[in-house]
Amino acid sequence: MNNLFPAPMLFTLLVFPQSISAQSATHCPMTADDANCDRVVACIGDEGVWFNGRAFGRGEGTFSGTTSTGLMCEGTWMSRNAFGLGQADVMCEYGRKGRVFYTYQDEYTGTAVGQGAMHSGEKIKIWSGTNVLEYLRGDTGEGIAYLPCDGGSILMG
Repeated sequence: MNNLFPAPMLFTLLVFPQSISAQSATHCPMTADDANCDRVVACIGDEGVWFNGRAFGRGEGTFSGTTSTGLMCEGTWMSRNAFGLGQADVMCEYGRKGRVFYTYQDEYTGTAVGQGAMHSGEKIKIWSGTNVLEYLRGDTGEGIAYLPCDGGSILMG
């Protein structure tokens, strides 16, 4: 098993071993209004490690959260151009770094999808936005969303 994310790391949110906890509409201290705070979820590598956190800002900003292994991570993101292409740089505990490139599904709501890698070579797949759970549910009509990670789907709350 790869120890890419030894305890504690990425975004600071309450997470449970079998599911990603749903976030309430709480105040985001880094923004002027709660509308500029969106959920971020990601798959890291192919061994079932996932990330759950929040992105703050409009057009550019910061993010923070934790991995399923408990590692704290944070970083910056920015939109690149009128086409919605962007870049996010992540820095985690123990000097772990990575970069993700993303596109918006819906620029108004902030829902974005992207991919990239940690400097160690582990792939990252990322989803973020106000309607990220609905996006991940797809057109199934089910009330359950799954994070489609290479190591297997992760049930999300």
